[in-house]
Amino acid sequence: MSPPKLTPEEIVQFHKNGYFVLEQVTTLEDIERIRELLDGLYDRFDELDEKLVFDLGDLKYHDGTQKTPQINAATRFEPRLKETLAFKNTGEVAKQLLGKEARFRFDHSIYKPPKNEKEVPWHQDLAYGGNQDRGSWNVAFWLSLQDVAVETGCMQFIPHSHLGNLKFHHPIDNDPKIHTLITDGVDSGQAVACPISAGSATIHLPKTLHYTGPNMTDMPRRAWILNYSVPLNP
Repeated sequence: MSPPKLTPEEIVQFHKNGYFVLEQVTTLEDIERIRELLDGLYDRFDELDEKLVFDLGDLKYHDGTQKTPQINAATRFEPRLKETLAFKNTGEVAKQLLGKEARFRFDHSIYKPPKNEKEVPWHQDLAYGGNQDRGSWNVAFWLSLQDVAVETGCMQFIPHSHLGNLKFHHPIDNDPKIHTLITDGVDSGQAVACPISAGSATIHLPKTLHYTGPNMTDMPRRAWILNYSVPLNP
C-alpha cells in the first residue's frame, strides 16, 4: 500500500479546521501486527519504565487495576513498530502537511479496556508541554487499531479551536497526583465526532481541542498515536 496522497484542498481543510480524518493509512494485516506488538507491551506493563507508563483514567500511579493505561515512547520499548507500514505512511503524510523537513518526534499508545467508563476530557496537547510558537508545526496521528465509534471512545474535535492562544488547563479534580489535564468551559455542542475504521486515523494540531469518551462496549479500544514535527533547526 502506497502512502495516501492528500489533495491541496484536503491540506487547506486540515489547517483551517485543525483536524482531518485520513481513511485507510495502512492495511488490516499491518494493524494486526501493530496490535500484536503493543499487546505484548501491555502484557508486561508493570515491568516497563514507570516514568513512561501510567494511568490516564485514575491517579497517575496506583496499585489497582489500570483504568486507561498509557505507554509513552512505545517504539523505544518495541522498535519493530518502526518497521510497520503505518509508521512509514504516517511519516509521508506528515511531510505533505508540514513540509519535507517533518520528522518523527515521539509516540504513545492508549488502551481503554472494555467498559472502562473513563473519558479523556477536553484538552489541547500543547498543555502537556511545548513551545506555543511551534503549535502549527506539529501533527499527531491517532491510529485506530479496531473500528471505533462514539460508544467505543472515538476522537472528537472542536473545529477551529487551534486558533488563538493555549487555554488554561488543570489536572482532573485539581489533584496533582492525576496526570490527565482538562480545560473548562468547552462548548461540547460544537464537537464533531470522528468514528473511523481499523487502519484509519485522525490527524490534529497541538492546540486543537479534542476528547474521547469512555469505552462502553465489551471490546477493548486500542490506539497508537504518532507525533511528527519540523525541527527547530532543520
